Amino acid sequence: MDNQYEAYTFADPLFYESPRRWGAQEEFEAATRPLPAGWERGDLEMWSVVRPAGVVLPDQGWKIHVSSCAADAEAVLETLHAYCLSERITFKFLRGLPILQVQNSKYAPRGSSGKFCTVYPVDDAELERCLDGLGTLLAGRRGPYILSDARWEQGPLYLRYGGFVERHCRDAAGERVLALAGPDGALVPDVRGAGFSVPDWAPVPDCIAPAVAARRATRGPDLPYTVERVLHFSNAGGVYLARRAEGDPPVVLKEARPYAGLDQRGVDAVTRLRHEHEVLTRLAGIPGVPALPGGDPAAPGEQSLFSVWEHEFLAQEHIEGQSLSQWLTGHYPLIHPDPDPQTVAEYTQEALGLVERIERTLAAIHARGIVFGDLHPRNLIVRPDGEICFIDFELASPADAFVRPALGAAGFTAPAGYSGSDIDHYGLAAIRLWLFLPLVQLTALDPAKADELADVIERRFPVPAGYTEPIRRMIAAPPAPAPPATRTARPGIGHGREAAHALLTATPADWPRLRDSLAEGITAMATPDRTDRLFPGDVAQFRHGGLGIAHGAAGVLYALHTTGAEVREEHVRWLVDASRTRITAPGLYFGGHGVAHVLDLLGEREAALALLRSLEAVREESTGPSLATGAPGISLTLLHFASVTGEARLLDEALALAQGAADTLEKNGRTDGRRPAGLLAGASGAALALIRLYEHTGDGALLERARTLLELDLDRCLTVADGTTQVVDGRRVLPYVETGSAGIGLVLNALLAHLPDSPAVSYEPSIRRAAEPEFIIQPGLFNGRAGLIGYLALTAARADARHTGPGHTAALLDRHRALLALHQITYQGHLAFPGDQLLRLSADLATGAAGVLLALGTALGGTPFLPWTG
Repeated sequence: MDNQYEAYTFADPLFYESPRRWGAQEEFEAATRPLPAGWERGDLEMWSVVRPAGVVLPDQGWKIHVSSCAADAEAVLETLHAYCLSERITFKFLRGLPILQVQNSKYAPRGSSGKFCTVYPVDDAELERCLDGLGTLLAGRRGPYILSDARWEQGPLYLRYGGFVERHCRDAAGERVLALAGPDGALVPDVRGAGFSVPDWAPVPDCIAPAVAARRATRGPDLPYTVERVLHFSNAGGVYLARRAEGDPPVVLKEARPYAGLDQRGVDAVTRLRHEHEVLTRLAGIPGVPALPGGDPAAPGEQSLFSVWEHEFLAQEHIEGQSLSQWLTGHYPLIHPDPDPQTVAEYTQEALGLVERIERTLAAIHARGIVFGDLHPRNLIVRPDGEICFIDFELASPADAFVRPALGAAGFTAPAGYSGSDIDHYGLAAIRLWLFLPLVQLTALDPAKADELADVIERRFPVPAGYTEPIRRMIAAPPAPAPPATRTARPGIGHGREAAHALLTATPADWPRLRDSLAEGITAMATPDRTDRLFPGDVAQFRHGGLGIAHGAAGVLYALHTTGAEVREEHVRWLVDASRTRITAPGLYFGGHGVAHVLDLLGEREAALALLRSLEAVREESTGPSLATGAPGISLTLLHFASVTGEARLLDEALALAQGAADTLEKNGRTDGRRPAGLLAGASGAALALIRLYEHTGDGALLERARTLLELDLDRCLTVADGTTQVVDGRRVLPYVETGSAGIGLVLNALLAHLPDSPAVSYEPSIRRAAEPEFIIQPGLFNGRAGLIGYLALTAARADARHTGPGHTAALLDRHRALLALHQITYQGHLAFPGDQLLRLSADLATGAAGVLLALGTALGGTPFLPWTG
């Protein structure tokens, strides 16, 4: 799971929601207390900003971050609040204790962990005065070490050079990021990672020069081991492969940072590490449990727990093998096109053997009086001989003094009502399901989904009788006794499940009813009373705003309009009003240009043109070569408005932007290993813009240049053993629309309409083959099944010409449509779908129901797909 999603699941059981809405339930008193005359307060999502009227901040400079643990937070804030008011200094702080806890949680971004308050001195003299004053007032206070900063003395104050006002530029990947002004005034990325860095040109005041020099000179901890490689980083600390001396067996070192890596009870990483040491000592000798090296054999675990600097470390046996998650990726048959029955049967036997070995080891752990508490695939190692080893015992608990885990993996964590060893039996049931259908996260959203998935397992895999009984008993059925508040159906979930399922699986498809059910479900989710978003979607809507095509209102309304579904006037008005005040970023999929395009399609040309004019002021931020955020997407938008208004200036600008993006991509060329691929992020997007400009102008040079750009993305593809061509992304290959081969295939299809004999035609069959597999982990359009449906539908004519009849693609599309039922979660009696990570419902175009609607419209209703793709 992408751990950034966790913080967005606390506030609402059905939809991803801003952490601020959850944190607002327990705000600090200072967040709402009236300010004295001459002061003003503003809100920035999770932050409250307090500024003195008339004080003008510099655009950038040295800021002071204040760290705090939860127990000290209220006192620290009150001290800082009073000091800054008395000294007339601008500051900001996290609005509530729950937000502070999320900021310091185990899977929070490491670069921002510990940052509770920020102070903005206007000059060097004020910086020095603040450090002296606050350093004295806050001496002895505790908090997580801020990894991105230089520490001031030994207290909770930290220093970093960065922006004071919000400015943006594009980074090397074309992403819109926060910016600083360099010596020449040009904007450069304001790097905000987990390491300390100061731009070479940034001034370092004398008062902080020793602290900055000391931070720059800081090396890693002086460990009694030699670290060979990093296995994992989280906000709790690192996990390393290390050796005590050359020739010694390797060990795993787990690092724990004090006051950081919090669980939902506020327990920090150090406390959990010490607890894990106690549990491993108690379980010594069990074959499926890591041993603690060193010390007297009569006292296993001695010397395995130690401190270096302010961190604690636990050394334990290194287990050779791969996680169960990695094992599944390499063995699961349904991710390949048309696996034969023998392959499926062989996989079934291997999976059943793993379940048996997991059960055996778990029974041995229980026999020692320990509840493991965190049973999920990443905590299970498959050894080279096929045996199983459990790892990560920090949430384990003695059965006779059981403490329910306050962390857990979505779908594998038992809901309230389970306790003791039943926590592990629930996790084991989830693994039984996951090994055959890796969709267990859906059961956290709707537990009744487990019965449906169990039925599919029995039909598709030759599992023995009774295999799915624990799945049905532990996941789909309530515990006994069942606390009513914890096991009742979620609001709006479940009603009409059978009817909705029938719509997806019906043959032939009833497109009008299918469309209307999806549209009604989307409309039922709308919140026109909110100003931040109209429809719930992916967590990205809280970063990019809730207006754009990818994750905002424009994308949802585009799908409804394009497929002929009802578009409510109040929703159009919401988008029009928001476009006047809330658009700041350019771009097609994540910015205002896409909003302008959709407004024009909805009949709001005046508002669209007004928005287009307002975006001219931020055009300089749009030089990146990606379709999603940069010049190609803006070029296509301007081409559209040139066509509908007849303004030659817009066409000229469109041509210049597309050619400029091509220049950038061609300059970097094929040797740029960091260059992303795919429709939205790669060279394919620029190629698409050139193809559509060729169609408008007839300039053959544009088409030839598009072919060259498309080859850049095809170079990033690999034809793998199953005959599919996919984009290489690190250790994995991707078939999807956003950054995978299907997105490249959409542009290849557009190119072949004009250059049917291009050598690139040879890629077409294997790219389509990559869009055929039975199992797809997510239902969405950008990175899931819906995108593959749209791609297959748009390329059907050429593909069917290579086969014996027109039914080849139709059969594939019918299968994909029916398999969408695996993901379907009924909302208020209508079809609905979870977004990315499968943890909450989404209505947006990129990840949710609007994307499914758009793709099915292309496949069943012959309606357009993504803008300008066909």
